[in-house]
Amino acid sequence: MSRTRVRTPRFQLTAAVAVALAATTVGTLAGPATAATAAPTRAVAQQGAGDAVFPFVNSVLATAGPHGFLAVRTDDVVWTRYADGAATTFPKSPGVTYRGADGADIVVASEGTRHTVHDMAKGGTPVVIDSPYELREVNGSTLVMVDKATKELHLVSQAPGGEIVDRKVTGMPTGVPWTFYGSIPGTVAVQTSAPDSDFRLALVDVATAATVETYDLGRYSGFAQVTPDRVLWEPADGQTKIVDRKTKEAQTLPYRAQIALGGDWLAITGGDKVVVDGVTYPNKPIVLKSLKDGRKVPLLDLASRVAPVGDGTLLVSGGTFAQGQGLFRISLDAGGTPVATMIGDGQNPLEMVLKQVNVPSVYRFDGTDKRVTWEANQPDLGVALELTHTATGRKVSLWSYYDTFIGWDGYLDQVIGAYNGTYTWKMTAYPASGVGPAAVKTGTTTVDRGTAPRDFNDNARADALVRDSSGNLSAYDLTQLRAMGNSPDCHEEGCPPVVRDPKPDVLGTGWNTYTLMASPGNVAGSASDDVVGRDSDGVLWLHQSDHQKLLPRTKVGGGWNIYTQITGGSDLNGDGRGDLLATDKDGVLWFYASTGNAAAPFTARQKIGGGWGVYNLLTAPGNIAGASGGDLLARDKDGVLWLYLGKGDGTFTARRQVGGGWQKYTHIIPAGKNGKGVADLYAIGPAGSALYSGRDDTTRPFEPAYSLPLRSDSTRFTTFF
Repeated sequence: MSRTRVRTPRFQLTAAVAVALAATTVGTLAGPATAATAAPTRAVAQQGAGDAVFPFVNSVLATAGPHGFLAVRTDDVVWTRYADGAATTFPKSPGVTYRGADGADIVVASEGTRHTVHDMAKGGTPVVIDSPYELREVNGSTLVMVDKATKELHLVSQAPGGEIVDRKVTGMPTGVPWTFYGSIPGTVAVQTSAPDSDFRLALVDVATAATVETYDLGRYSGFAQVTPDRVLWEPADGQTKIVDRKTKEAQTLPYRAQIALGGDWLAITGGDKVVVDGVTYPNKPIVLKSLKDGRKVPLLDLASRVAPVGDGTLLVSGGTFAQGQGLFRISLDAGGTPVATMIGDGQNPLEMVLKQVNVPSVYRFDGTDKRVTWEANQPDLGVALELTHTATGRKVSLWSYYDTFIGWDGYLDQVIGAYNGTYTWKMTAYPASGVGPAAVKTGTTTVDRGTAPRDFNDNARADALVRDSSGNLSAYDLTQLRAMGNSPDCHEEGCPPVVRDPKPDVLGTGWNTYTLMASPGNVAGSASDDVVGRDSDGVLWLHQSDHQKLLPRTKVGGGWNIYTQITGGSDLNGDGRGDLLATDKDGVLWFYASTGNAAAPFTARQKIGGGWGVYNLLTAPGNIAGASGGDLLARDKDGVLWLYLGKGDGTFTARRQVGGGWQKYTHIIPAGKNGKGVADLYAIGPAGSALYSGRDDTTRPFEPAYSLPLRSDSTRFTTFF
């Protein structure tokens, strides 16, 4: 592939120029303009290093003529002269559109019925044409227009004497003018359609305002071109049909092409790649194929936009990896071989470059704006950001397609709250042009979000502790479990994520040695909540939490085999630590206050009262109903749930009935605090599970159940606490 760089004086394009500009259609350039019926402004380019400065940023090549070319930018439309880089700017204005003419130095500004024709090569006073017709194409300085009432085609221009001439085109096929193609000054290609016939292509001679040739297309064609010797169109997607205008000989090519370089060459471009005669050319080049001897000459690594100049050459916005982005003129060298010469230097590499990436050094997810931003050399690129927790390998992948930032909501994959600790990050920016490798930058950041009640995996989110049949103890992020209830049928942007198979953090093995387990809270002064378990010999053991693991157990004491149930989590005496409750075989409820001392984590037990044998399940979730102390919930043998409000001194008020039907659950456990600061419940059984959100109300302590599909079983989800 030819990559020769010819050193000639050229325009310098600032920053990101007209390279990723493939989809612009030559013709109407809507929006950017002011009633350029006034006068456009001319900005003569500054000179630097012997080259004229091309004053475009984010420009799209539209049309080209022998003396200059037209490009559209975000805020205006600019015509630039090859000779000295002088730029004429048409400023933006609502209601004004601009059109260029293929192969001519003409710019037409239209506002309503008023059309101002600027001859950019000759200069002088623009021609103003006021016409009720609809402007559809510009051919040279002639306006190709349609009478919307009659669907008739008119050619409107200024005669040499200065008068405006309106000529109705004769010989047009029956039907409605559909699409217009300029191609060469002097001939207009018009695609028409009629209810009783297929699409047809009519060639209109501008000099005589007469239809000189027609061609049956068979179907709509998205592309057509006419030259003095040939006419071509797209008979099917990705194909080109070429017909000799004199002999009517036709051939169909399996690629999209246009006639170039005086009619002896085909210019072929493609989508993600260019394939010509079985040969695949990498990237997105323009391939020139000789119509005489079949030679193929690939040029450039990217050809985004191709415009005929009118003198037989082509103007192409694109680039090479060796030269960078810019404007190139494709012409024939002295030996008759196509070459690409850069005439406008974009001063920007063709390959994707990440100049800078700004990732917060610390994430706390406390409501402050923690966006990731970056600076690259290409606009509208796809950017992927992957963050990986160093200790666990858990990660999250975030994307941006058109935004200039990426926000992180504080969750990893599977809707797991991001753990505290160090993360590595990797940003991958994909080239908007689709050419060349992605750019990559890496670094590190830290999450420091603190902890929360029942946080066993160090991510400030409440967890459900689950023992499986093999004795493994795992922490399941309750946010992850809640996401199992999100609708998989949502297909709109911003749909809540759905979790089908929750992934836990394994905290330890060998937990089948315990016959009763509970999490009373932070009872021994560690960073987060602790776990206790009673073994088959009646010994109670303490496991302190340490970020994402449990420390080796320490012995609390023996004699605990007298108890049938233990539960914990509520601060019953107001000292800021969770406490432990236990019911013995005689139905007596006992209170163990925590001490904050790992060597002796509980004080001597205090008797609360008898009669608790009627309950087969206890849970102490914390404050759910606004009383002064932590609360207690008890389910009786009939499935009725009862609420005991804590007084703050280790005792409770008289019970209040919450409701019946709770026998369907095998486990009812604390679920942390909600946004109101009130405790929630998570309940699970063989038929499913549910989250109950606390309302801080003594009469109706919970919102209606939020049903979830996860259910207890005899293998993976055996015991919850």
